[in-house]
Amino acid sequence: MNEEYMKMANSPIMWIACAIPIIWVIIQAVVYYKKSRSAALKMGIEDIKIKHATKSASIASIGPCFVMITTMLSLMLNVGAPLAWLRVDFIGSVSYELTGAQMAADAMGIEMGSAQMNADFLCAAAVVMTTGCLAWILFVLFFANKMDKVNMVMAGGNKALIPALGAGAIIGCYSSLTVDRVFPIGPNIWAIIVSGGLMMILTYYNKKANKQWIKDWGTSLCMISGMISATIASML
Repeated sequence: MNEEYMKMANSPIMWIACAIPIIWVIIQAVVYYKKSRSAALKMGIEDIKIKHATKSASIASIGPCFVMITTMLSLMLNVGAPLAWLRVDFIGSVSYELTGAQMAADAMGIEMGSAQMNADFLCAAAVVMTTGCLAWILFVLFFANKMDKVNMVMAGGNKALIPALGAGAIIGCYSSLTVDRVFPIGPNIWAIIVSGGLMMILTYYNKKANKQWIKDWGTSLCMISGMISATIASML
């Protein structure tokens, strides 16, 4: 790895440049939370329920955040800590960001992790990673307030089908994220088996026990257990 490249990628300028949009995202989150809380109170939802929902959502996000942090190291080694921090905070998918950086390297005829990496590559990787996901952001910008109409069109005008379509979309999304990790058979399959099995056990048990801590921590526990099992399997 080019030492000068890493100094540039982790320079104070990069930290400042990447911190500005992240601060903006934090401000947006605060504004959205206040507006959501205000709307919930106007709808007659009790304050204690709002606090409970906020707590549950915060706890449920620990698992996905833990996964992102543990996998972000590979991205940091190629584009530096500031840009990796920025991209993962914006999108949350290290695999997407790595793919974008790799595509930029391939287009420039550069091998990732080699001494060929320079300022041109860093700029190209930043542009590819940013513009490659603009479609998702623009879709949310223009269609988020029209999703009721989109759902009705997709459901053929039948409101009863909308929950089924939502469930199907979630199943399809997570299936696409897991099935392509199964073949060829390897350590990754243990992450799916262990985390999926634990989720089934917790869900079945909590139907009778109705423990709030399981509802809050269940997803995080399953994700972390899957990661640990896959790591152990890869070492054996």
